Amino acid sequence: MGSWPKISTPLIWNHEDQSKCRELTMTWCNLLVHLPNRSTAEGQLLFFNAHYRIALLEALVDSPLEPANFGSSPKFGQKVFPLARDKKSSFFARSGTVLLQDPPFFLKYKYWLSLSSAIELCGTGGPAIDGRGDVAGMTFGRLPNPDVLSISILQTCIDMWRRFSRVARPFLDMDLIAFETLDITHQEEIESEHGITDGFIVDLVCDDSTAGRLGISRGDVIVSYNGLRDFTLHTFEEYLLNLGWGFLESTDPSWTINLELEIYDPVRGTISGVTFPLGFSDICEDGCL
Repeated sequence: MGSWPKISTPLIWNHEDQSKCRELTMTWCNLLVHLPNRSTAEGQLLFFNAHYRIALLEALVDSPLEPANFGSSPKFGQKVFPLARDKKSSFFARSGTVLLQDPPFFLKYKYWLSLSSAIELCGTGGPAIDGRGDVAGMTFGRLPNPDVLSISILQTCIDMWRRFSRVARPFLDMDLIAFETLDITHQEEIESEHGITDGFIVDLVCDDSTAGRLGISRGDVIVSYNGLRDFTLHTFEEYLLNLGWGFLESTDPSWTINLELEIYDPVRGTISGVTFPLGFSDICEDGCL
């Protein structure tokens, strides 16, 4: 008998089902896992994270399972292949590309990527592999374009859980929009009026938040963070997530790390520096929406 931790996509849920998922995190659940050879095995839920919508299972099997190879984070325009299995464990794959677009307004966590191809109707989500067969992300069923969680974020969550049995979820208490995902007309208007050609536009600031107390407002533009200017939301989330190792190593639940932001104020037309004490949480939260 052997054991192998596997990522389970059937535990993905709709936004309306979050109350059930919060209950799920409070208990140890035994689950039935369907294996590629069409046999089944009992699995145990080891870890569930509501923010990243991932679950980690341990299943005892009679024969070894070949672990997946993790690739690199998907890039906009990259071709990937979302995989799925039906109830009989039959295997299906489609071909799609990672879309350069802002996530829909109702999607709470904006670091998700979108895929041009729908997942097979038999599946609710699963791995998306690149041309080499390496896992580039995990897909979650949504029409017309499934969501994709970058494999780098997923791997960091797994590493954190393996070491601490927790995941340090960063929280900014504000929603951001990447400049590059705006339509061309909007981009040209901002560049013409403000000289801004890239950055994160602040779309929402939560009430009674650190961002609000620091004077950050809707419409402000983050033009650098810790001297960096990579303005794709999934790489930014990955960067913030990796800052959370210090939180996990600390015994202080109020532990923070300073994030040095340069913020453009479109009203005053000025750029100022803001020291943002980034906090973390290792519990599931509803957020500010």
